[in-house]
Amino acid sequence: MTNTSHWNTIYGRYHSNLITDLLTDTVFFSDLLPDRCPELYRCISQTLKDNNIEHRLLAGTRDIWCRDYMPIQTAEKRFVFYKYNPDYLQPKHLLRTITDTNRVANIDRLRQDGEAIDLDLVLDSGNIVKCSDKIVMTEKVFFENKGKSRKQTQQMLEDTFQSEIIFLPWDRNEFLGHSDGIVHYIGNNRVLMTNYADFDAAMARRYTRILKNFLEVIPLTYNVKRKHLRSWAYINFLKIGRLVLVPQLGIPEDEQALRQISDAMPASKVIGIPALEAVRKGGALNCISWNVATSQWCDGFMDEEYRNSARYWMNGNNGPL
Repeated sequence: MTNTSHWNTIYGRYHSNLITDLLTDTVFFSDLLPDRCPELYRCISQTLKDNNIEHRLLAGTRDIWCRDYMPIQTAEKRFVFYKYNPDYLQPKHLLRTITDTNRVANIDRLRQDGEAIDLDLVLDSGNIVKCSDKIVMTEKVFFENKGKSRKQTQQMLEDTFQSEIIFLPWDRNEFLGHSDGIVHYIGNNRVLMTNYADFDAAMARRYTRILKNFLEVIPLTYNVKRKHLRSWAYINFLKIGRLVLVPQLGIPEDEQALRQISDAMPASKVIGIPALEAVRKGGALNCISWNVATSQWCDGFMDEEYRNSARYWMNGNNGPL
């Protein structure tokens, strides 16, 4: 069992630190991933196995981006559920892709065995970057909850997460409005920031100015003749404990991204994962994953019935058991 002292610490004005990537030990993916990104799934599952990291598949999902709709773990057995109904999935042909988290296999066991908090806000977990006792979000959350005042929404977030919220302006050119496409927490009050300056120097300066009031900011930069439009994907790496999986795109920036991320986290093992199958669909490794710190709740959530279901889907079947 993971040492609970990590999230029982009194820190600042809040009572506990959040569970960040460093404390996680298990990762889940949508059961749609093996069919929709077969090479990526094959590579990532083998890499996790080689590094003794458990992974499972989530049955009952409607797209591969499980980061966005799965509950947010804030303490050992405490999970925050929210209203997943993003504006970018409101067109009629996309409504069917909205996952109802309560229909994901065994989520009822998670609610029973853990402490489930229902947050009455429209939210994507892709817009939640946990930084110990702080959370980084974009202001898109205010636009998706227009029925509430900004003050009310902020208070609800702070009360639920028991954390200070750092709000970044919503770049309307990034319609998702996800903070996990901007920064990634790497421990010791530090965040890596994507190479925003290559495409919007003014917005990069705004983000840096805000973040530096709370965190040390380390920007990613690439010394190449022509900046690749997909270089945003590197910040969307997957970190489970001290294992870091970095998207690789088959472009010159790949090696530079690996080196910079390795230098920023020298105590971690950093591995490149070919990720174009997901990146071409609009997301990367953090987007396709739900990594958690397991504990006694996992015994119920991962019972044998669920394990059989996961194995069934991993074998390429697409019908009910």
